[in-house]
Amino acid sequence: MMRATVVLILIILAAAGGAAAAPPSLLHEAKATIAGTVLAEGLVEAGASVEEDQPLVYVRTGLTQRTDIAARSRWKGVVREVLVRPGQRVDLGDILVRIESR
Repeated sequence: MMRATVVLILIILAAAGGAAAAPPSLLHEAKATIAGTVLAEGLVEAGASVEEDQPLVYVRTGLTQRTDIAARSRWKGVVREVLVRPGQRVDLGDILVRIESR
């Protein structure tokens, strides 16, 4: 009986250790660093793999009509959600994309 209890405890500990070894996935939010209108060109898609510092969303600024990058990925991972669409107006600090880091 005691041996069965020890074996059961070892199995439970091994299972718990295996679950703890897998790192949790984290969702990160890429926010707009400038205001403007979202462009279709260069807009990242859900499911796309991204690298650190990769442009995610381009905008045309209101005052100068210049095309610029509104958000870059700060993480290596997979795009889980794109919260903007072409033609949409975004402001500084708006959440544009959610990325699951690897």
